[in-house]
Amino acid sequence: MAKIKVELKERSYEIVVGADILRDLGRVIKQENWGSEIFIITDPLVNDLYGHKLVNGLKGFKVHSFLVPRGEKNKNLKSLTALYDQLVKCSAHRDSLIIALGGGVIGDLAGFVAATYMRGLKYIQVPTTLLAQVDAAIGGKTGINHPRGKNLIGSFYQPKLVYIDISTLSSLPDRELRTGLAEVVKYGVIRDDDFFKFLEANSHHLNTKAFEEPDTLRAALKVWQIIVTESAKIKAEVVTKDEVEADLRMILNYGHTIGHAIETLTHYQTYNHGEAVAIGMVAAAKIAKRRKMLDQESVQRIVDLIEKLGLPITVDGLLAKKMVQSIGIDKKVRGGKINYVLPEKVGKVVVRDNISNQDVMAVLREMGAK
Repeated sequence: MAKIKVELKERSYEIVVGADILRDLGRVIKQENWGSEIFIITDPLVNDLYGHKLVNGLKGFKVHSFLVPRGEKNKNLKSLTALYDQLVKCSAHRDSLIIALGGGVIGDLAGFVAATYMRGLKYIQVPTTLLAQVDAAIGGKTGINHPRGKNLIGSFYQPKLVYIDISTLSSLPDRELRTGLAEVVKYGVIRDDDFFKFLEANSHHLNTKAFEEPDTLRAALKVWQIIVTESAKIKAEVVTKDEVEADLRMILNYGHTIGHAIETLTHYQTYNHGEAVAIGMVAAAKIAKRRKMLDQESVQRIVDLIEKLGLPITVDGLLAKKMVQSIGIDKKVRGGKINYVLPEKVGKVVVRDNISNQDVMAVLREMGAK
């Protein structure tokens, strides 16, 4: 088991990473005295897979489970209001504890509920997807989508604990595992070339096949524990230095500026989050090359690893002009200027707000946009 501290003074918390630890969460909550009434927010599939295991470890607590329909399209005001209604109906109070059990949609929704109900309840992130384990559950970003853009409504609100049971990865379909790997690749590009090399060396193992037999499952979980732990360390380091994305934390948006535009324009149907981010990372690398910031060899390394992991590297069919228009209302626009995170080499990125729309559209068209 690994423990990583996110140092934020009175808002500090631990990220715990281990295998088969879900049933032990109740003991941690009791030790920390975080409340006797617990509200689990999850979705129907995750509840069927892991809800009973979590609840069985919460003996002695008063436990309620709220289910949210699956999918990014349900991370909206309607779902948020339904959760508020259920909390009111159950007379939830400020000593109650919320547990977010699921992927990034559940974590974002439950976190925003915790941040805003009665001006703040304690909550714990229990991410069950790779994407949530390495990214969404860490750092206190919470919120919902607006029809005009992703995550436009939200707040920074830190959990009491991020509790990661990597055994849940064994139930993910291959596409869901790949979408998390996009965020993993991001950490190598923005902060750690050695980690990127580790991913290059192990890319052929990073799929669901290793989960199919008991012997290979044990070996696979060891590799995945390294991946999740190292990713969490990098994100924790960045969040510790910049909690609310005033400066350094902006590097975590590598691939997301264009990625969010792709998600918005396709209504979260054509590409999932990791696939959109993968395309965004390729585009950002090519923009950096066009601006003479990054050499072709580094661009190729990024493209090759993303492709080997089964993620898309083209953006066929979308209109480049509409993508740029969508980027213009993203949260990363500051002072009327769009911030792009661009690599200077594998392991180091910079933020630039002087990238022309013409450069962006040229790269997008090179990648298959119209």
